[in-house]
Amino acid sequence: MNKVSLPFLHTFVVAAKHLSFTKAAQELFLTQGAVSQQIRLLEQRLGFTLFVRYHRSLELTPMGARLALHLRHMFADLDGLIEELREERDSTIITLSVMPSFATRWLMPRLGRLQELHPGLQLRIQANDREVNFTRDRIDAAIVHSHIHSGSAYTVPLLHDHVFPVCSPVFAEQNQLRIPKDLARVPLINDDSEWRFFSPYAEWEAWLSKADVKGARPSRAISFNRGDLAVQAALSGQGVALGRTPLVMDDIREGRLLKPFEQVYDNGHVYLFACPNEYRDREPIQQVLNWLQEECRLYMDEASL
Repeated sequence: MNKVSLPFLHTFVVAAKHLSFTKAAQELFLTQGAVSQQIRLLEQRLGFTLFVRYHRSLELTPMGARLALHLRHMFADLDGLIEELREERDSTIITLSVMPSFATRWLMPRLGRLQELHPGLQLRIQANDREVNFTRDRIDAAIVHSHIHSGSAYTVPLLHDHVFPVCSPVFAEQNQLRIPKDLARVPLINDDSEWRFFSPYAEWEAWLSKADVKGARPSRAISFNRGDLAVQAALSGQGVALGRTPLVMDDIREGRLLKPFEQVYDNGHVYLFACPNEYRDREPIQQVLNWLQEECRLYMDEASL
């Protein structure tokens, strides 16, 4: 079948609604002759007649009536989609995907300042530790870890990710943690999130190797599949966890956690702000990004490794 012009189909729907080429022409701001010609060309391309033409009236053929019914639904759906897309474009509602550990340990304590700065902004947080698919998940923006982000989205680095042991001050004193080799005789709390490394203990193994610690076995202690849970176990005095900079520095600064050793493992990873390229200039997206950048700047000014 020859290709059918969408404008011709729209002209047909309007003519079918009025059963008049003259009234269709008035609605479409065309001449009656132009409408008649478009319908005639459409019939030629379809290969069947749409209207029975009388001297002063029109009547839909059975095929024309069926086509008109389906086209009305199709154009209604199309109009609804366009309106929905316009509302999304102009909406102040932003759905932000955030890694669960980052959300609980860093983002949530700071959200109040965003609300004060932009009271009209409606932020919806979705905790998610997998790679974000903006289209599938209907996400406007995300905070992701650089090593699991492989898309072509617009990205802005937020925070570098350093790793080092942390524990409660009471645990450090009770177990006399003075040098890294002391870790060989205490429980090592592990975050074994599969998306981080090939080995569930790779972070601990990398740090222990850097600190030249022999005999410490992270596989002997409790493992969690989320960093915030491992940090919480350390806060509860269950052992020594590996802290990630954004997840523990507030607790270190306020005395709830202790960084007993100076050695830091830099894995080169970064927390990123990401959004689809076509969203990057939306005002609510820029409001969230500018706020995040300022919060990260303040955070890094306060944090010291």
